[in-house]
Amino acid sequence: NCLTPRDIFDGTDAAQTVLSCVEEIRGTSGFSVGLNHVIAVLTGANTEKIRRWRHDQLAGYGKGGAHRRPEWAAISRELIRLGYLQQTADPFTVVEVTDQGQHFLQDPKTLMLTTPMSTPERKALSGGDLDHDEMLFTRLRQLRKTIADERDVPAYVIFSDVALRQMARDYPTNEQEFLQISGVGNRKLQEFGPTFLAVIARHLENYAPLTIPKEPTPPPEPPVSSKRKSLGDTVHDTLRFFRSGHSIEQIATKRGLVTSTIYGHLEQAIQAGERVDLTQLWTPEQELEMTAAFEKTGFGNLTGAKELLGNLYDFGQLRLFRAVHGKKG
Repeated sequence: NCLTPRDIFDGTDAAQTVLSCVEEIRGTSGFSVGLNHVIAVLTGANTEKIRRWRHDQLAGYGKGGAHRRPEWAAISRELIRLGYLQQTADPFTVVEVTDQGQHFLQDPKTLMLTTPMSTPERKALSGGDLDHDEMLFTRLRQLRKTIADERDVPAYVIFSDVALRQMARDYPTNEQEFLQISGVGNRKLQEFGPTFLAVIARHLENYAPLTIPKEPTPPPEPPVSSKRKSLGDTVHDTLRFFRSGHSIEQIATKRGLVTSTIYGHLEQAIQAGERVDLTQLWTPEQELEMTAAFEKTGFGNLTGAKELLGNLYDFGQLRLFRAVHGKKG
């Protein structure tokens, strides 16, 4: 009921804990970090970044036992709204203590904070091998359908269900975190990022994020095929760059290779059973063009499809499109 006042609690100690942790990280490391990392430090998480930056040696590491991770997230967001913390681009989104927060640390006064909304009906459901917040996932699917209907394209062209489940698991709140979602490159970030981030932000204003294991236990895998075994380090290196949002040209430059080789690596990965989201390589309209061309020429006629498309696509793009969609025909 939106007319029912939210409960409040004495958040003085909690605010001091968060602000002190932010200050300690910056003072010890010489740089600021994102809010998720601060909460990970407070709750004693054992992440690669915490180990690499030695933040498990900080006095504030694991000092957040009084609250669960979702509660710390809600407390921190309220401290941002109240002006004790601020998020700035540095060039990534990081959290810093404001002058108001500094004064509070030096001379703490009683600070009443809003108790995070209780949502016992919400569940973390398992789907597509990813546990996720079903309420947020439903909202994101509705948004995806609206956009797809407006553009007259299939919903999966906007984002796959895997990507939406990952959003409903990781709760990205800024562009850098959104880029970590499967299939999100710079183009999709610019095109869809603001809209999807706004829905996630509105959700988090009313509901604390569910505590969901970051690395769910994968299901048993079938026997590894000879093709998968044959993938070498160079293919996996290309795949890693591509999944992090790098373009084909950027990967080729970084690796000192030609673009056709990079396309070949991705094609090998797809054929070996790796999940590769290629939607960052073309727009929904371009995907429809290629689909129509291959429907006329057949997937075995790359040259015919290329000519039918006015030579606007190179063979590498068409080979990748065929590697994914040719298996569905």
